Amino acid sequence: MKANILLNVEVVSQKNGRRHGLVKSLVVVDHVVKYLVINPGGIFSKAQFFKPENIIDVNYKRLIIENEKVIIKTKGKKVKTYLDEAFPLMDYPVVDKNKEAFGHVVNATIEEQTFAITEYEISRSFFDDIDHGFAIIPASDLIYKDQVLYYEKEMFDLAFKKQGTGIANKLLGVR
Repeated sequence: MKANILLNVEVVSQKNGRRHGLVKSLVVVDHVVKYLVINPGGIFSKAQFFKPENIIDVNYKRLIIENEKVIIKTKGKKVKTYLDEAFPLMDYPVVDKNKEAFGHVVNATIEEQTFAITEYEISRSFFDDIDHGFAIIPASDLIYKDQVLYYEKEMFDLAFKKQGTGIANKLLGVR
C-alpha cells in the first residue's frame, strides 16, 4: 500500500462510530511505520497517536480502528518518550553521500502486514519530477541519522528507478 492512503483520512472507531480526527503524520523508525498521529482539532487537545497494527480497514476517506482504547493520548512533554529516534515520513529531507541535499520524501510503499517501508518516492525538483517522475529508492539504500535520510550513493547516480514517466510524458507525450 502507498503511504499517502493513510494520510488525511478520518479515524473512526468500529465499535461506536466515534470520529477521532484526521491522520496528520506517519512516524517511522528503522523504515517501519510505528505510529499514526491524529490531529483531533482544538488548541488544548493532547497528542494522539496509535499503532498501525490497530487498523481494521482503510480507504481514501476513512481509517477504521477497533475502538478508542487503542489511541495513546499524552501531553506534549511525554511524546518524546514514544517517538524517540523517529521521523515524520512526508517531506523529510534526503541527502547523498557527499551531504548534498537533493530531494524530499513524497510517498513510500508499505508492506500491509509488517508496516515496513520497502521503498521511498523522492521528489528531486519540480522540473525533474515533470520530466522524469519521482525517484524511487529502496529503503535499504537510505540511513536515518541526525534527523536526515542519507542516500548511500551520489545524487546523480542513475540507478534510480523511475515511477513510470514524468507528467510531461504522460499528459503531453513529450519525449
